[in-house]
Amino acid sequence: MTLIAGNLKAEHFPAKVWVLNGITYVPHYRNDKVFVGPGYGKHNFVRYNEGALKLMGAVESTEMLWSRSQGGVVNDRNP
Repeated sequence: MTLIAGNLKAEHFPAKVWVLNGITYVPHYRNDKVFVGPGYGKHNFVRYNEGALKLMGAVESTEMLWSRSQGGVVNDRNP
């Protein structure tokens, strides 16, 4: 953890992301095998897996993100 202006900053870790047409798809915070785009959970509920993103022409990259869980349930009833 890093102290910034008296507050603790959340630790970041390298995570696989996918970039398609300038939009970055990040792993869902409950399941790192499910990728979501901007506005997920409020304005859009579309989820992708790596295979779908590859087929669409997305490029794999790495970003520093907050920690993600592995294998959590992500579905329409539990976005």
